[in-house]
Amino acid sequence: MFLSIENQNHLEENDRVAGEAGMQPGARWERWFVLSLAALLLVVPPIVRELYPFSLPSMFSRAIERLAVYEARDPRGAPVPLERVRLHVPEWHDPPVRTLGRAGYGRRKPASAHVLGEVASPAEVQRAVRWALRRDPSLPASVTVTQTVLGRGEHGAVAVLSRAEWTIAR
Repeated sequence: MFLSIENQNHLEENDRVAGEAGMQPGARWERWFVLSLAALLLVVPPIVRELYPFSLPSMFSRAIERLAVYEARDPRGAPVPLERVRLHVPEWHDPPVRTLGRAGYGRRKPASAHVLGEVASPAEVQRAVRWALRRDPSLPASVTVTQTVLGRGEHGAVAVLSRAEWTIAR
């Protein structure tokens, strides 16, 4: 029912041992490592933006306000792959071009008139598609390209801001 003096001394001894364990050299090194890693994670991303593993997620560092969606069809109405006519999205999850990586995470895709978050002009689209048609004889002689621009409409909802269509021949 009553604690003996021996039991009380034993409790104090356990408390003292636990307190000393936090002051061992290994614990100091671990604490220093964790604090320096936390400091790097707070300082590096806003300055550099792209330096794995301290990267800012590209979806947050560069918000998309307008999105151009392209569709390419041959004269019969069959779809033509966007990458073959240089209208593909280079890579949705690659970091923006202004980061240190410049070409994303080591993947260099063919040049495209489509830059994520930007709307290419009719001249840029026609120049890219015409270049692809002239270089690749397996593509049809002409392609009809539809550019649909999505963005913030009334009351903040996503809406079609514009739609354009061009028929581009070699």
